[in-house]
Amino acid sequence: MARDISHLEPADRNPVQLRKTGLAIAVIMLIGGILVTAAYRIKRQADERDPRPHVVQRLTEVFFGRDQNNKAFTTEQLKGKLTVFTPLSLRDEDRMHQSLEMMKEMAQKFPDDDRLRFLGITVDPGNDGPEQLKSVLEKLGVADDERWFFVQAEEEAARGYIRHKIRVDFRESIPSPDGPRQRFRSTLVFIDENLHVLNPAFDLNRAREVEQDARQMLENDPEEAEKYKAREHVNDLEKAVERFYGVLQYIRDGDLKEG
Repeated sequence: MARDISHLEPADRNPVQLRKTGLAIAVIMLIGGILVTAAYRIKRQADERDPRPHVVQRLTEVFFGRDQNNKAFTTEQLKGKLTVFTPLSLRDEDRMHQSLEMMKEMAQKFPDDDRLRFLGITVDPGNDGPEQLKSVLEKLGVADDERWFFVQAEEEAARGYIRHKIRVDFRESIPSPDGPRQRFRSTLVFIDENLHVLNPAFDLNRAREVEQDARQMLENDPEEAEKYKAREHVNDLEKAVERFYGVLQYIRDGDLKEG
């Protein structure tokens, strides 16, 4: 039997209140975006005092896998080379875009430098086989560049090596109106010719998102933008790219700091 709704009245959809509610949600998201980058800001200030990269640890444990051509790969192949590493997850291809484009730009910037290597290890080997990994390289236009290795290995081994040896987190928690949610984290890390993993690591997605948040805050709530120094972050992606190439030059010069 149909319900009798004759006693119900339309909800009062006050446009002013709706705008305030929408703005409040937006501000929560924007402030959250700024706040979660507090460590990022502090770290950048530390970089300004001494911008040289430093050693995290050395890859003494050999990692084994299969590359995009289904050939055996080991980290021994990186000895004597300068490697840029990123974790891979083809289910999260949009999240990988920024890092892969940065790697591609670097490869194109130094097309004849055989010391360079570009390494990705998938954290989702059940989905990302050699054929799928090769397809990504083809879409990037670097499939014929022998300096690239996109690697599949047993899942636990791959995830453990990335987390505990290369020291990279490939999952992160972010704020949302419904509470924290998990997503794939795409990071770039340098590994030098002696297999030293170096800091800083580069999260270009984070730099881009902080930049977007800052611009939106400046547009929607100038007072909050001033409070959170949003104007300092409107060019964060460009600054991150400049820092990336600056670190590369330090590594080429062998100019590392201790610790």
